[in-house]
Amino acid sequence: MIKTLEKFENVFPDVDNTRQGQVFKTDLRNMFNDVIRAQRDELHDYEIEYRPLRLSDNGTLAMTQAFMQTVQKIDFGFRGKIPFLKIYSGVEHARVLDAIRIEFEAGILYHQDDGSIVLEIVGTKTCAECVLVLMDKYRLHDKTISAYRSWRSEVVKAYQEQGQL
Repeated sequence: MIKTLEKFENVFPDVDNTRQGQVFKTDLRNMFNDVIRAQRDELHDYEIEYRPLRLSDNGTLAMTQAFMQTVQKIDFGFRGKIPFLKIYSGVEHARVLDAIRIEFEAGILYHQDDGSIVLEIVGTKTCAECVLVLMDKYRLHDKTISAYRSWRSEVVKAYQEQGQL
């Protein structure tokens, strides 16, 4: 945009000598600024839409609306003594689940036969150091909180048994 304005000034070197030229140049700058603002706002909207977790004003972690609309089911479980967390969603929301994976700094995404996509995080250390740290800050729904608390205590026990605490 700056190069366009410079080329314009090179082609019309007397543009600043007239009132109409100055108005036109100002209008052109304003249009460029509008484009820059629109691009910035789109990027800001993108971050809000695909950032699944964010800190609220009072310092608690909150799930974004995009996340809440995405999640079909959350499973807290164990395979033997190894904890896992699974978040299920429709395949059309793969970008949101990938943002969650990035937020947790752990996990893999995979497709299931039923057309859903799953974010799965497995491992005692990973669950304790990545998942619990974030999930403890988040206010969970009534249905989920009891399952999470039970799973959390088992993860902490397993983590302590490994000598991590």
